[in-house]
Amino acid sequence: MNKNQKFLIGSIGALLTGIAIGLLVAPKNGKDTRKLIKNKANDLGGSAKDKYEQSLEELSVLADKLKDGFLKNVGTVKEKAGSVADSVGERVRSTVNNNA
Repeated sequence: MNKNQKFLIGSIGALLTGIAIGLLVAPKNGKDTRKLIKNKANDLGGSAKDKYEQSLEELSVLADKLKDGFLKNVGTVKEKAGSVADSVGERVRSTVNNNA
């Protein structure tokens, strides 16, 4: 885990801790506070899940683009290799015929 990831995790942890402490010392009764905490936790959980699913979709699209580009390049390389092989074959035949 690099420094940026550690910082991000630490920042999110500090943010959530601050929110929890703020809610616990808020001037509301326990039932309302627990309900508010539950709602906030559900909101955060849903948001993280949405971002995770969106990231998976983006990675899938990028993987498809990479695959398509790779296959296109493989096709181009095959064509060039075939052309070079044909050219070399012709030169070898020409050389063999001239020396015979």
